Amino acid sequence: MGTGTVLVHLEGIRRVYVSAGETVAALDGIDLTLNEGEVVVMLLGPSGSGKTTLLNVLSAMDSPTEGTYRFRGDIVPSAPDALDVEPFALPRPHPLLSPPLWLVERVVGLVLGVVRWPGRTLAERRRAKALEAQAAFRRANIGYVFQQYNLLGDLTVLENVMLAQEISGGRDRARAKHMLAKVGLEGLEQRFPAELSGGQQQRVAIARSLAKHARLLLGDEPTGNLDSETTQQVMKALLDICRKEGVTAVIVTHDEALTAHATRVLRLDSGRLHSDERGGAGTLVGKGKHVVKDVLDTAEDVVESVRRPVEAAISGGVNTAKALGAVAKDIAEAARPKRKE
Repeated sequence: MGTGTVLVHLEGIRRVYVSAGETVAALDGIDLTLNEGEVVVMLLGPSGSGKTTLLNVLSAMDSPTEGTYRFRGDIVPSAPDALDVEPFALPRPHPLLSPPLWLVERVVGLVLGVVRWPGRTLAERRRAKALEAQAAFRRANIGYVFQQYNLLGDLTVLENVMLAQEISGGRDRARAKHMLAKVGLEGLEQRFPAELSGGQQQRVAIARSLAKHARLLLGDEPTGNLDSETTQQVMKALLDICRKEGVTAVIVTHDEALTAHATRVLRLDSGRLHSDERGGAGTLVGKGKHVVKDVLDTAEDVVESVRRPVEAAISGGVNTAKALGAVAKDIAEAARPKRKE
């Protein structure tokens, strides 16, 4: 249920790795557009389908070898691979000739190092600057929920959420508490991770990712360590928040049941996008259910906002009436004629 505004646009994305002299295309020509507010579930193919690489590209933790990645119309920073210069080596001759050739190799290697040094230094500086730009992009736009909760055990629930805000350059205690309430953890802010269940810890991780106003939330099998019932509860909380906050979510999973919560379902295999289908939340029935739920939630919020001051007023009125009654009783008691002994 996106707004129609394009958030992510990938065009011709390829990511190639060279391992042991062999070239492997982890992503091989991905074209993908995601609108703001969409909830996308990516179902895994066999091992090596490319899902981790795609998430890394979306989060700017990795850079595509080819293609264009735009986020809200702007090119996402891209860092070139680190330079890997092989040392100079001559073919191995007869063992008796190895000592003089070893000296030649060292001298030639030293000369090449001196010649290459300015170019390598400049390339390394450019790469470092690009990596800093990628990190800034992630801090400003990306939330990530991992299969492991990655909470700091010596910090409270609230402190874990606020730490993510501080790393992103802002500290907002009220929003941190608000997001914890949204995932059903109101009243547990001062507990430590060890005092929570697995499902509750993952809810903290979700609140932590969204508390910094992330535009794109990425989940790498975030419910992989949870049972089926807790999985449904956590995913419902996660996707409800994303929908209401207008956050685009891309969730990688093996669980077909989670497609019921998605507006789109992608299937990735061998580095290619094999299908892009409508999810349960993208159908007319699914959209209608969410509209009804949002109306009911809004009504509940309105009732709650009215109930508290009314209860406070009634409680205050009752207490005032009791106090006035006590004063009147004291006055009546003082005015009553004293009986002579």
